Amino acid sequence: MCERPIEQDFPEQARSGGMLEPREISLDGTTYRVEVLKKHSQPPEAPRLVIVSHLTGSAAEDILKVCVRAVEFFTPEKYELWVVDNNSPRERTEWLLRRPGLNVILNRTEPLPPEARAPDSGALLGAGQRQWGSYANAVGLELAARIVDPETRYFMTMHMDVMPCREGWLSFLLSKMVPGVAAAGARMDRTRTPEGVLHVLGFIVDFHIFTALGLDFFPELPALDVGDRVTVELRRAGYGVHACPNTIWEPELASSIAPGSPLKNLQVDRAFDDEGNVIFLHLGRGLRKSDGEYTRGVTVDGWMRIADEIFRSSRTAHGG
Repeated sequence: MCERPIEQDFPEQARSGGMLEPREISLDGTTYRVEVLKKHSQPPEAPRLVIVSHLTGSAAEDILKVCVRAVEFFTPEKYELWVVDNNSPRERTEWLLRRPGLNVILNRTEPLPPEARAPDSGALLGAGQRQWGSYANAVGLELAARIVDPETRYFMTMHMDVMPCREGWLSFLLSKMVPGVAAAGARMDRTRTPEGVLHVLGFIVDFHIFTALGLDFFPELPALDVGDRVTVELRRAGYGVHACPNTIWEPELASSIAPGSPLKNLQVDRAFDDEGNVIFLHLGRGLRKSDGEYTRGVTVDGWMRIADEIFRSSRTAHGG
């Protein structure tokens, strides 16, 4: 990491009076050098919403900006919003440091799994390298779990290519955290275990229970992806989990969306509340789409257009 003063790297941040706090955190045999900027604090009862990012270019930035804007726009409840960035170029993260009310963790150590640190890791190509992204996502969540207030009651994992799209989405998920239920999320993934697991793209976990059980977000590939073991271990400990109805597994749900809605024929995950309202969207393959590696489904440009339409429609509905 560069040894120049922080103010020289981030002149705008220096002028704002914010201070980046350097820290070292050990995870899975690696010491991660991070910089923390906390601009907004809430009591422990307020959920901590944690977005893990990696910004390879302007398209990836656009995806993350939609996510941050959507959380701010559709979440009147109290919360802390954190972005954990995994070693993006500094010029890609400056806007994060300038955005009011956004807490930021800049990880300056490349988050590589043990197999990628081996001397012959250069021989690992293709799908093997893509799996490193799961590990990096887990590292980002683990860093946040060690930096947020340890008394935090609710911790929410979020992909950077998600979009809350209706006020009340957070209260709805929290309403499912009744006694005996320790996690609630936007989607149940049914591909890896018979009972399914909450997908890390967006789920809230009772952080007290998470900590008491000694859980973590690391994957156990190929059986369990990042965050999957949280659901497995909660069930093993006798806790339930809740997942929203989602068009990824129940495409017929789209028929209930009003004609003319921008969400009607959208080829992304759409999660519903109990009244049949779409409350949460997931683009899917967002980082790979931003790099042009993955081209199926909604494009990054299409995602941006949909976001603008959703924001505009919501303002109109509320007389804004």
